[in-house]
Amino acid sequence: MICMPSPVICQIGALQIRWYGLFAAIAVIVTYAILSLRLKKTAIKADDMTTLLTLCVLLGLVGARLEYVRRFWTDYFADNPLAIFRVWEGGLVFQGGFILAFIGALILCKIKRWSIGDVADLLAPALPIGHAVARLGCLLNGCCFGMPWNHFGAVQYPAAGNDVLQTQIFLGLLPNNATETLPVLPIQALETLWCLVVAAIILLCERKKILDKFRFFIYVLGYSVGRFLLEFLRGDYHQTNGLTPAQMTTAFVIIPATAIAFAICLKLNRQKRKK
Repeated sequence: MICMPSPVICQIGALQIRWYGLFAAIAVIVTYAILSLRLKKTAIKADDMTTLLTLCVLLGLVGARLEYVRRFWTDYFADNPLAIFRVWEGGLVFQGGFILAFIGALILCKIKRWSIGDVADLLAPALPIGHAVARLGCLLNGCCFGMPWNHFGAVQYPAAGNDVLQTQIFLGLLPNNATETLPVLPIQALETLWCLVVAAIILLCERKKILDKFRFFIYVLGYSVGRFLLEFLRGDYHQTNGLTPAQMTTAFVIIPATAIAFAICLKLNRQKRKK
């Protein structure tokens, strides 16, 4: 069993520097570096790529935070609305960030008259790698933790600085006077590994010249399926009956919308070839 460190790296006055925020910043840097190396594959200039990434990051943070606040308004924010702005403490929902960033990227492509397919292929392998890095921040922070697990790879979080102990008490897994958390499955690490697998599949398709201008769909669908399955191993939800909010968003919004978009793009591509 691995004992996890405190989620707080250091504190400057009231400001806490957490692993979550550090790895989120590292994820952006890694994504930027990968995109910079891949620019030669497109006609997009370095400055334009910086604009695109900056827009996606900002909209992604806003969308991810808004979705988190929507889901947990009653639990955390109704009595303390100012907590909405304490992003450094964690509390981002990937699906919300992805949807808003995706819309923003589409609008920018239209304004700049970029080929959406070329931009999508540029982003396709970089996003899951950046996402994999960000998930390591979740692992160290103690958010999105897994179900109780006392076998190989189990991790145990400190009682302070996260919601692990309080959640396990709420779910009846520990008595009210418990002072130590139960070991849990490192589900965040599993998601990191899955994101890297998805990135490897995309790069293999690129090398084999398969699905040109459509490889972004591999990322969306591949990650969504993996996320849906991994959600069954989560241990941080107060409600354990039925599908989790992430599964509902994935199953009823992201996967159907992506499948429809893929079908439309494929049809348009065939029509262009016939002309």
